[in-house]
Amino acid sequence: MRIGICDDNVSWYQNAKKIIYDHLEKLNIDSEFHYFSNRGELENYDGNPLDVLFMDIVLEPKKKRQTGIDIISSINQKWKGCQIVYLTNYITYATDVYHTDHVFFVLKNQFEQRIGEVFHKILHELSQNRDHLVFSVTGSKEISLVPADIFYFERSLRITSIVTVYGTYDTRVKLSDLMEILPAADFVRCHNSYIVYLPAVREMYANEFILTNGTKINISRKYRQSTKDAFMRWALSQIS
Repeated sequence: MRIGICDDNVSWYQNAKKIIYDHLEKLNIDSEFHYFSNRGELENYDGNPLDVLFMDIVLEPKKKRQTGIDIISSINQKWKGCQIVYLTNYITYATDVYHTDHVFFVLKNQFEQRIGEVFHKILHELSQNRDHLVFSVTGSKEISLVPADIFYFERSLRITSIVTVYGTYDTRVKLSDLMEILPAADFVRCHNSYIVYLPAVREMYANEFILTNGTKINISRKYRQSTKDAFMRWALSQIS
């Protein structure tokens, strides 16, 4: 497993590395570590994509108040499969991190005792990203996607559009049939015309989702309660 740790405190890096290494050794998982002391080193890294990045939130506090959260916005685009774990001494950032894709937020003084929870979630997410979904689309071809590639599905007349980070593809598969093959924990049908990938949701209101790409998706009265329940189960899984 290729692991990055970005922190301007070398002593903390050494401590975190030992905690992570010891835990992965118990799981019989090989580890490769990369250390970044600042934003420039992280953004200039040109090696193989990281599987996991442990990100300090407060970097170089004497300089401008740029945080690790600001940096992760670009990292989310650079390495879409990289699992982000925020590490900090400040609980006040707990809500700010939800503007980015991440797998865990943990206080540094709790890191060692919560390392099992952290990697349970990381391994689950990495497993999800390795589970490719194959769809037959127009043009007599097939596409292979991982769940994280997908924003939502939209049904119109007899065509279902698959809206992804790469573009939009059309298939004739019905939404009801798609729900049979999609991971139930991460996808919800919120309307007769829509299925949404829950990790792509930035905000949820009574009648709509707002996705990370800015798209607004209606939640119909028929699916309102089941959608709310599914979203709450998913949200709780992100902090457990």
